Amino acid sequence: MTTSHPADLPPELLDPESETPPRSLLDLIELKVFDLELAAWLVSRISHGASFIVGSGLGGVGKTTTMRALLAFAPAERPFVRALPGKVGEVQGAPSCVISDELSDHPPPTYLWGQNLRDFFALSQRGHMLVGNMHTDDLEETRAQICATNEVPEAQFRSVNLYAFVRVEGVAPGTGRIKDETSRRFINEIYLSDGRATHQMVYTCGAGLGAGAPREAAHEGRIRRFLEEALAGNRRGINEVRRHFLQRVQ
Repeated sequence: MTTSHPADLPPELLDPESETPPRSLLDLIELKVFDLELAAWLVSRISHGASFIVGSGLGGVGKTTTMRALLAFAPAERPFVRALPGKVGEVQGAPSCVISDELSDHPPPTYLWGQNLRDFFALSQRGHMLVGNMHTDDLEETRAQICATNEVPEAQFRSVNLYAFVRVEGVAPGTGRIKDETSRRFINEIYLSDGRATHQMVYTCGAGLGAGAPREAAHEGRIRRFLEEALAGNRRGINEVRRHFLQRVQ
């Protein structure tokens, strides 16, 4: 029997009703959503507590899958808290990793919009790490939904350090639908802020990480070696990867 660990992701985030386990970062590297360099760089930021939101205009591209896979590398000292409508403003205590299923006005009851979304972003002012995903394809569309539609202050928008956008190859022309499940998903763009300055593009799928992406060579090197060893091993589940990472790297 598999026992839980205090640092594990909340089980409700891992789609317990699914017949297949959610994909870990190792799976996404093998599927070429990330290459090793980008994966190590993103983990280096997230393991230090960087807030992040994953976006994609289409459904089924892998926003939630990508978000969950990266959550495995959040700092151990940041307990996971789900951001639920009507309760977001009640999050108290020491800085946590606060997770929204989605920032959207769509029907599912756990999604955040309006005052709930404003309360979510306001948590950044109390030092919380924010994580979520959205149906948006680029930074300007994301800013429009958050700041213009929902009236979130620009300073709080900037408090989310990373906005990453996922695309898919193989959209049927004129339908806006993905042709099939074998279509390759990939990270298209990433924007970074230090929490104060405006976001700058630091990654594109064509050019890779740009010169403006801050690097921590030693930390990234340890993460890359961890990922290479993990890819050759048999600990593949999200929580297995997390426990191993916290023991070996963080």
